[in-house]
Amino acid sequence: MARPTGLIYDVNETPPPAVLGFSTVQHVAVISTLLVYPVILATEAKLSSSQLLDLVALSMIALGVATVLMTMRSRWVGSGYLCPAGFSLIYLGPSLYALHHGGLAAAFGMTMVAGIVQLCIAPILPRLRALLPPEIAGIVVAITGLSLAVLGTRYGLGLGTTGGIRAEYVSITLLTLVIMIGLNTWTRGYPKMFSSLIGAAAGMIACKLAGIDFLTPLPAEGFPLLQVPSMSHVEWRFDVKLLAPFVIAAVAATVILMGNVSTAQRINDSDWVRPDFKSLSGGLAGSGLATFFCGLAGSLGMISSISSVGLSQATGVASRTLGYAIGALFVALAFVPWAVYFLMATTAPVMAAMLIFTSMFVLTNGLQMITARMLDQRRVVVIGLSFAMAVMADVYRDVFATLPDALQPVFGNSLVLGTTCAVVLNLVMRIGIRERESLQLAANMNPGDARDAIDQFMSEHGARWAARHDVVNRARFCLQQAVEVIGHPPGGVDTPGGMEITASFDEFNLDVRLAYQGEPLPLPERKPDAAAILASDEGERLLAGYLLRGSADKVQSTNRAGRAMLHFHFDH
Repeated sequence: MARPTGLIYDVNETPPPAVLGFSTVQHVAVISTLLVYPVILATEAKLSSSQLLDLVALSMIALGVATVLMTMRSRWVGSGYLCPAGFSLIYLGPSLYALHHGGLAAAFGMTMVAGIVQLCIAPILPRLRALLPPEIAGIVVAITGLSLAVLGTRYGLGLGTTGGIRAEYVSITLLTLVIMIGLNTWTRGYPKMFSSLIGAAAGMIACKLAGIDFLTPLPAEGFPLLQVPSMSHVEWRFDVKLLAPFVIAAVAATVILMGNVSTAQRINDSDWVRPDFKSLSGGLAGSGLATFFCGLAGSLGMISSISSVGLSQATGVASRTLGYAIGALFVALAFVPWAVYFLMATTAPVMAAMLIFTSMFVLTNGLQMITARMLDQRRVVVIGLSFAMAVMADVYRDVFATLPDALQPVFGNSLVLGTTCAVVLNLVMRIGIRERESLQLAANMNPGDARDAIDQFMSEHGARWAARHDVVNRARFCLQQAVEVIGHPPGGVDTPGGMEITASFDEFNLDVRLAYQGEPLPLPERKPDAAAILASDEGERLLAGYLLRGSADKVQSTNRAGRAMLHFHFDH
């Protein structure tokens, strides 16, 4: 694991108390902007102001428990990386649908079912990796980043609250965003780490001076000092008719978690090339337990917070200890009514700036995950059409609202629609994906032309298979070096048959075989000494074989009936 340049505290390091405290508050402030989703659910359910406060408090307890479950490192539960929880449009759409067809009891009951679905997927997740490749996770992360930016823009313009564009909203949103970006880009140390919190504080002051009120009005009866949240509004009901939207939401939340945990892994390792599925499975188990707990406690379902993962990259603080501190603070504040109100009662411009700020890193992470592979026509279709469908769901929201109620949970949410489209298209495009290609190097071909032919062969088929750039480059290097060491044509220009290269790819493995007439190339496990290398040409072959062994994940040299074969295996 190589430490990235911008990382200040990695997953296994504990920041100093001051850094840990301020970072915790900063993450809580970012995640708290997502409390608007439980508020929307409570408002649609026409709960009283006290019940609304109880629902949000219970949601905060669920956030704290979920953050610990997804962040902890254990054998069965937890990703082992900083992966805080957060609310999302993914579960809001199905929950509102359930609310209108069965009340809050149906929303809470089916949320528990979604958690069970994730728990069932968790142990078999490694076997599903062919159905949920990294680019699918990248699509979901990128679409989520785009959705955050769209939502932030609506609030920044005033469309989310006033119904029309307000100049003061735009001005304060831009001011807050400029402070966040400026501190994050051109400063170091504490100002960079706490850029989001400092910008939000400046935005709140500007909102106060401009007379912009909180999104949630202050209750007239005031608050007690401490209060245990009431569960008087919590009931549970299960309805098979509501199963489909919550299963889709659970799958979408699973893909998002895969993207977030993969991003967290990449934040901590500059040499990251593929997800660690043990970590992904543990994180998904934690997410499933957390979602089940959300329904049990009377809260909206939740996902891993993409905003927080983006914030950890922006600030360079990715400590696992921070996840525990975030969880503990959310649970503690849930018993303080005025703190509950303060966290959910942000202003529209500040919420807009925080959403847009984090969306930049989220969207970029998604695009990086997508472009980590060489994109063939199949992947272009999956990625392009999924993005297009997600954008259409946002742009033509009113049109999709006229579709039958049964389709609303899918077409009424850009993230669910984009995820569903990506998963289905990926399944369709996998038809005929397993292929085998070969290249014949004629006996009279000169070495330069042989190298060019290998380069063209690996580039063309690597792109068609959507193989990762680094794997294709390693295979190309091994083949070219092997041909040069063996000598082409081996044994002289009169060697019959020349060389044959065969490459096969099955999504997770790239196997390349080089067959030729002659002696097999030795592959020593230990580097030959200088004397053996200089003694004869055989010493040079020993050194070349040793270097080739280290260039592939597995190398095997065999000889059958006078025909040698060099087999390179690369994990993908």
